[in-house]
Amino acid sequence: MHVLVAAHDLYPDAGSGGTGRYVYETGRRLVERGHRVTVVTRRRGSEPTRGSVAGMNVYRYDVRVADQSWPTVVRQLPNAARAVASAVESAGRPDVFSVQGHVIGLLCDRVVPDDVRRVPTFHSPWSVEYRLRTRNADRSPVRRRLNAELRRGLERRLLARSDQVVTLSAFMRERLRETQPRLDVSVDVVPGGVDAERFSPDARPHPAMDASGTRFLTVRRLSPRMGHALLLEAFARATDGPDDGESPHLYVAGDGPLRELLERRAHDLGLGDCVTFLGYIPDADLPGAYAAADAFVLPTTELEGFGLATLEALAAGTPVLGTAVGGTVELLSGLRDRSAMPSPVLVSPERDALAAGLREWMAADADALAAAGCAAREYVCEQYPWSRTVDALVGAYKREAPGTPITPV
Repeated sequence: MHVLVAAHDLYPDAGSGGTGRYVYETGRRLVERGHRVTVVTRRRGSEPTRGSVAGMNVYRYDVRVADQSWPTVVRQLPNAARAVASAVESAGRPDVFSVQGHVIGLLCDRVVPDDVRRVPTFHSPWSVEYRLRTRNADRSPVRRRLNAELRRGLERRLLARSDQVVTLSAFMRERLRETQPRLDVSVDVVPGGVDAERFSPDARPHPAMDASGTRFLTVRRLSPRMGHALLLEAFARATDGPDDGESPHLYVAGDGPLRELLERRAHDLGLGDCVTFLGYIPDADLPGAYAAADAFVLPTTELEGFGLATLEALAAGTPVLGTAVGGTVELLSGLRDRSAMPSPVLVSPERDALAAGLREWMAADADALAAAGCAAREYVCEQYPWSRTVDALVGAYKREAPGTPITPV
């Protein structure tokens, strides 16, 4: 089977995110099973326009969309379209067309033959992502509304041409139903997975995470819906400010547009001595960061579609405290009732609730934390191996998966 993947990004290209990791992990395992995988993705940095990643043939094209005006985007499209068409032609006819990104999906869709089976993965509604990203920007409401509607219409066109859609969570399946109510398509919920060999308690601890008290870690892009401001407020409430000796410490990994603002907020809250902004952590160092933490915190406030970082932390033997938002509820509900969990794993996305959860984890002793870590790893290894994800994807690609129909409302 030849699978053509139109990907927003691809690990290990510089700056790739969760979608890029998902494409890499599923693609390389499809290759290991004897399938042929071609990935067309945008070029980042100095990456070559053509190459190979983990046995996948990779074609990269140049285009910039994020934070660009529509005239700027439109001017780039002719060259991008020609590069994508050349890549698809060079790759040869696919058996399955898998969309993992809106812009690249639209560019590829126009040149992939109509009779090729189309199975996109709906990671998140494009229009909602745009509204959340720009809600505090200096843009007119009319412009934002029109921009969001354009994205929703283009997304609907792409999805309407699909034979089946995959989502990573039941939460995201419902967002698909809400944002595209007239869409008539079958959908499968196929959760992502985790590489439990790579993310393990045996990883060498990150050298910067050497606090003597309870070590909390969050790994997130520093953008509004990720909840960093909420986390800082809750951490300040839980700790009543900095202390000495065995005081808890919060490590914030990741970079993004809010970094300077969040650093100032931490300072204003009196957290300067007990919060460390680690910045972007290279992928090779991530397992050690998870392993060095006593607990991982996922403070998302909106639109958490799945959460690969959550699975990575659990696989590293690090229990997770998450806000009950979106796909996090599905990931952690099965862990919530395990007797080895001494403290909550899900709390409401409010300052006082999150602060109370943090205090409970701060109070857990070394034995309780160790038992929780063992239970966390056992749970994620049982429930979220990548092999299960790829089994389900192969079923969808080969028409073996029945799907759950989403019918027009």
